[in-house]
This record gives sequence, C-alpha cells and structure tokens, in this order.
Amino acid sequence: MGFEVKKNKPREPKLPVSQLTKVQLRAIFMESDINKDGVLSKKELKQAFGRLGALIPAFRAARGLHHADANHDGVVDKDELDDLIKYAYRLGYKVA
Repeated sequence: MGFEVKKNKPREPKLPVSQLTKVQLRAIFMESDINKDGVLSKKELKQAFGRLGALIPAFRAARGLHHADANHDGVVDKDELDDLIKYAYRLGYKVA
C-alpha cells in the first residue's frame, strides 16, 4: 500500500481580469453588424454574445432584444443600442 506523492506544478500567475467597458461593448456590438445595415438582428446579437463568452448566446440574444427593442420591430437600431449595452454591462462580461 504505497502512496504516490504528486508534485504540484507551479502555477502561472493569472492576469488581472477586468470588466468590459461600455465603449468596448459598443464596439463589439457594432462589429457584429455583419451586413452593415445599421441594425442588429437576433442572429447578429447571438454572434456578439458568443464573442462575449455567453454560455448560451441565443438566450442572451433573445433577452437582449427583449430589453432593448423598444419599438418591437425585431432588431436593435442605433437609438436602442444604449439599452442593449446597459443590459450587457449589467451581466459583467470580462476581458479574457
């Protein structure tokens, strides 16, 4: 009945992780406007939330659309973008 002693590998120091700013979130959402029509569709929101690291991007896209789409046209336009950014900011996405 011998026991094997495992040596712990030295851990690499973790880099500091900080929350994305609203400016950074705006840039990520604007970059996700694939067809450059000035509005974010649910598909584009799903891609953006995927880039942000959401576990279920489709769910976050639907919730983001719910929070931001004031005129209920199914997309987030420039007038509604601030509400989407506020929603995403509250979720606390981090710089990886």
